[in-house]
Amino acid sequence: MAVRAIFSGSQQIFEEVCEHCGEKVRDIHISEITAKAPNDPRTIRMRNSDNDLFLMQTKKEKIIAVSESFKRKQLLDDVEAAEAFTKEAFKYGLRPEAMCSESIDLDANVTQSFCYRVESDTNNAKFQKVVGGRSLSASLASANKSDTTGSRMGVDRKGNVIKMNRYKNLRLDKRIGEEEVEKDSDGREIERKKGPFKTSWFAALRTEDQERVIRSTQNCRRLVDTYGEEVKTMEIVARARDLLDFDRNYIQAAGCRL
Repeated sequence: MAVRAIFSGSQQIFEEVCEHCGEKVRDIHISEITAKAPNDPRTIRMRNSDNDLFLMQTKKEKIIAVSESFKRKQLLDDVEAAEAFTKEAFKYGLRPEAMCSESIDLDANVTQSFCYRVESDTNNAKFQKVVGGRSLSASLASANKSDTTGSRMGVDRKGNVIKMNRYKNLRLDKRIGEEEVEKDSDGREIERKKGPFKTSWFAALRTEDQERVIRSTQNCRRLVDTYGEEVKTMEIVARARDLLDFDRNYIQAAGCRL
């Protein structure tokens, strides 16, 4: 279930939870899941989580207002959005499916919604949602951990493995459409990098040269035996000052060719 109600004394709290692992995504204010009847002629105002007054919308109006935000995060496609408008409801009323993580892929310039919490416990029953005949956990477990598309990040609601070289995480403690990029103590947006892309000289190479370095390194048996996980993640490139240094003192020194 994507929305969970919790009763604490006399207070009722709504939480949005990840469609896949069941982890909490964000708190939901009652104003976010409330709509007025379609034939109600009244102008009704209510307060949101910031205590600001706003006009209550009908279900159709609400769906139109939030659909684009959900589509940008891959939580809806065009067909699902159109169906929600026709039926006046998303999968869970005024909420579609949810995933526990959202990041901006800086190379593809898209927002990805995904779950990454499945790796440590792939046999857990709550991680066994099946899409296209395969569980999302199985989709993630079968993915190659390091390749030219970056390090493994997670799996989306349709079973696609999400990988990103450079990304910014979104804070999910805000209302839909108002999420903020994670920032450091000085208020600067935090850009994160994975695997070899944390090393500046590697990130500056042309794509075909990056592919060649990865292929030559991971096919070099002596490097694999010596550096193990560093070769798997390709973080081994951080040991070198530049491509020439890496080729001479690692690839060639191990008896391999770039």
